[in-house]
This record gives sequence, C-alpha cells and structure tokens, in this order.
Amino acid sequence: SKCKTLGMAAYNDKQVVRGILKPSPSAIYNNLTLSSGTLVYAHTRTPCVLAAASINNGAAAPVRRVDAQTLDVIHVVRACAHHDSVYVLVGTEGGLQIWDKGCTNLVFVWPLPQQQQPAADAVQSAFVRGAAVNMAASGGANLCFGDSSGSLYVMDLVSEGRFRSPVVFSHHRAPITCISSAYQSRQGRWTDDLGCNLVSCDESGAIAVWEALSSSEYRVVASITTSSVPVTSVAVRSGFIIAGRLDGSVHIYGLNDGKLRAEIQAQARWLTAMDIHPTKDVIATAGEDGAINVWTLPLHGQKATNLLNTVWMQAMPSGVAFCGPMFDDVAVVAYDTDEVRLYKYGK
Repeated sequence: SKCKTLGMAAYNDKQVVRGILKPSPSAIYNNLTLSSGTLVYAHTRTPCVLAAASINNGAAAPVRRVDAQTLDVIHVVRACAHHDSVYVLVGTEGGLQIWDKGCTNLVFVWPLPQQQQPAADAVQSAFVRGAAVNMAASGGANLCFGDSSGSLYVMDLVSEGRFRSPVVFSHHRAPITCISSAYQSRQGRWTDDLGCNLVSCDESGAIAVWEALSSSEYRVVASITTSSVPVTSVAVRSGFIIAGRLDGSVHIYGLNDGKLRAEIQAQARWLTAMDIHPTKDVIATAGEDGAINVWTLPLHGQKATNLLNTVWMQAMPSGVAFCGPMFDDVAVVAYDTDEVRLYKYGK
C-alpha cells in the first residue's frame, strides 16, 4: 500500500483536550466530518461548524449554527472534496442540501421526490442518508447519496458549484445507511490507482460495489450479503472495503471479489462512528458504550494494532474525525453532550 501507518505509541488518552460544545450533537451515526479544517456536525435540524484548531481545554468552542433554511431533521452530514473544492452534503427528511466548505453558502438544493415520501400511516419518514464523492471512468466527478427506499442517486459535478440533476439507480431493498469510495476515503486526493468503484450499504447488512462508467451509468459488479447486521460506516482503501457493522465488528472485504479478508472486533457494543485517515491505513471507531479506538488496518496480511483505547464515561460518542495539520489528531463528539474531545497524536 502507498499508505503509511502511525507509530505504535501514537496517542496518550491522559492528555486529551476537552472543549465545551454547544449545541450538542444529534443521535445519528457518523455525526462529525472534516471540511478543510472545519468540523461539521448536526444538531437535530441544524448543521453546526467549528474550527478544529479552536478546541482548547475548558474553553467554549466557537460553534456557528448554520441557517439550514429548513425544519427537516438531518440524517447525514458529509464533507466531499474534489480538487480544491469541498462541499458539505446535508441529507434530511426533505432531500439534499449542498453547502460550500465552510457551510456559509447554500449552493444546491434537491427535494426528495414525492414518490419517495411515505404514506400518511408510515412508521418512518423518508430521508436522504449516505453521501460520498466518486470519480467515474469518463473522468467526471460525481456526488452520490442514498435514501430510505434503498435508491442510489448520482449527481454530476459540472463545474465548481454547478450540478446536474441526479440519476437514480436501484439495487438495495432496505434503506441506505452509508456510502463511500476510494476517492472519498482520500478526501479528494486523486491518484490513478484509486479506481472508479462506489460502495453502498444498507440496513439489512447488504453491501454493493458499483462500477462508475459515467454519472448516468453505474452498475453493480459485486454484492455482499453474508451478514444481516447493518453496516453503519464504510470506507474504501487499496482495493479493500472497510465496513463497520452495528455489532461492533469491522469487516474487511476484497473490493473485486467481495470475500472477507480480515475482521477487527473494534467495539464491544454498537459501532456508532468510524473515520479513515486520508493518507494512512488507520481508522478511528467509537461505540455506544463510550469506547473510542484507533486501529491500524490489516490490509496486506499484517495484524491490526490498537493505537488508542479509551472510554468516554457516561457518553455515547456519535462522531469521530481525523483532523489537525497531518490529520493525525482525532476529534470526538457525543450525543446530547456539551463537550468535544481531541486526542492528540504524538509519541
């Protein structure tokens, strides 16, 4: 792999930075994303932003509430980078909003089609969830997202701030939970070995691998249905799928053949968040029991190594994100908790 792994004694959980965070994050999976040095999370119906560099012990982090211009509940916030541009995708019960990197300007709005809206007596409302940027074989950049019907939407990024209406693809029979690609997992750092595959996951535990020929031609080339445990987080790296499941396990599959290659029992309880380092083969995970971990990935026969194992007492972490000058620090937020924690990398 072209990625490096972090050193063995990477984190000291006794030197965690604890900042005050208001408003507190919602109880959605993966509720933290990094956009050009800015951390973004959802507070029910409102995206919230703060500079990662502004987190200091005992100090209130300068959080800005974004005027979302909607009363719809948020189900996903995800930063998607392409070249020098970063877009923050906000998926809600009403559809999709695309913001610029600092969540200052709303650049695109896509309403969820009426046929995707549930019946009046439905138990669950419709929503957009899962988001990623992907490169098609045609050379175009695509913004991809899923919804509660299991549909996948692919939107062509025409030029900076300009998007074509999405094309819809069907495969999943359960609500989409998360989406990723090798390009997304590198945070927009393109190299020719990344390929043009998109990975989508759903609440039934199914994983689909799509080949992207163009924004209007995505086809399923592999399907993984060996587990019924929902996938809550997914990443793609060096020809492997890294899938975090609700039961706390992280499964590593071959991207081309869908075969299980390795497994990390990352969390003892529900896995609520996962992030992958943009340049190193390392993931951060968090669970509903307060446990926070950083792992090296066993992608090429080596064993997984734990670089951080700590517990945030009486909290349910809902978001983790690598940040800092070299993306080695780990920021963590927790549901309904007025605190943000920053685990600094350093030997």
